[in-house]
Amino acid sequence: MDEREELGDLQMPAFLLEDPDVEILEEYDPDIPASNPLEYLQRVRREAEKCPSVVVADIDVTTFKDKQTVLVSPSTGFIPAEEGFAPTVPAQRKLAAQFSNVRQAYRRHLHKKKKEKAEQEQKLKLPAMKDESGWKQLCLGCGVSPEGSVEEGEEGRQGEGQGATTDSKKEGRPPSLHILITMDQWTVIQVLDFHITWLQRHGFSTIQAQWLYALMVCLEKPLYPDTAASLRTLSRCCSAIRATLDSKEDDRLAPLNLLICLVSRYFDQGDLADT
Repeated sequence: MDEREELGDLQMPAFLLEDPDVEILEEYDPDIPASNPLEYLQRVRREAEKCPSVVVADIDVTTFKDKQTVLVSPSTGFIPAEEGFAPTVPAQRKLAAQFSNVRQAYRRHLHKKKKEKAEQEQKLKLPAMKDESGWKQLCLGCGVSPEGSVEEGEEGRQGEGQGATTDSKKEGRPPSLHILITMDQWTVIQVLDFHITWLQRHGFSTIQAQWLYALMVCLEKPLYPDTAASLRTLSRCCSAIRATLDSKEDDRLAPLNLLICLVSRYFDQGDLADT
């Protein structure tokens, strides 16, 4: 058996320690320096052969307990639904399949629009990508929180005593197909983050559920890590709001369950799924 076969494929030598003029040393005095480079490498090889293949350090880990500064919790922060407040697993899979069909239809329409000449069609003017107040006015309404109450401030005071028809911008604009196809992917991600922030600040509403669903339709896969983290935050927020509901007849339950389902079943965040 030659040197290559003895060492195996995982330890193939860079070069063979063989030379007809060099004697293969079985024993040597470690206190006497090697007479040439090959003899030195042979000594290293012999010492390596005496070492065990696997070495395990016997460490007393209890000495580090008092010095530990970082604790990792296995909890995801997701609040499981009470019995009867979440759809069954087959129902969740059906919702995910329907969502996939909606995404495919949107992609086909988007591809068709890119091929068409839209010279006569005026491009929709949207807020700048980082303009949070502009997007909030467009999506949720000017001076109106997601729960529908007028926020305190100058805009709220100016609206007192005026008819509902004097300021149509106070009502949020639902997500139309025209708006969605005008938004690029980075804008979609940014507006999604805005909505998650508003959800945490103000609560949940029907129009916000519509926007969240529409933005998730526009998300491209595979997700960026930050986008996946945002969706996980969305799912946790929805589960926390769902945990506060007292009745299964609450109008917010179905859209909350839908968003939770899509994050877990379609966007592959399985540890946040209702089981």
